[in-house]
Amino acid sequence: MVKPMEDVKEQAVSRLQMRPSGGCGRAGCACSLPIGERFVLWALRQWQQDRAIPMEGSTLHRGFKMAGLLAVLPDFALAMDAVLFGARRAIHIHLPTCSQVSVDEATLVALCGLAQSDHEGPLVASLDVLMAPTASRVAAERLKIFAIGLGEAGLRLAPPAGAAGAGIH
Repeated sequence: MVKPMEDVKEQAVSRLQMRPSGGCGRAGCACSLPIGERFVLWALRQWQQDRAIPMEGSTLHRGFKMAGLLAVLPDFALAMDAVLFGARRAIHIHLPTCSQVSVDEATLVALCGLAQSDHEGPLVASLDVLMAPTASRVAAERLKIFAIGLGEAGLRLAPPAGAAGAGIH
């Protein structure tokens, strides 16, 4: 579900908002995210727009291909489908052109970081809170494959050692 621009002001402070800004300086602005997190945010938003299996020629397909991540695109799409259909409530993902990062987007980016850093316990526990347990297992498995692919492509998302889940709201 896309969150209206007016609701952005009501967002809770997230780990993304508390980071020292390398961008424009606005709290919660996507421009201050590291490149790996920006890619995940872009992919979330583009997937939300397409809402179908990414076909050759689609924006999502082209983006994953350019990043050398085409092999993990199906895993990403399956993970997002599991999140969408298994979520206990509507997940708020902004339009691709929005500069603000929603709490749900920040959470999903952080979950990808947990998956990449092999913190399976906190990943599964967090997904169990967000979604039905059956769907959370599928999401965790596919997020792990996607996140490992990101790391192999040089896009590191993992939290610092010993900080697993520390930034998740």
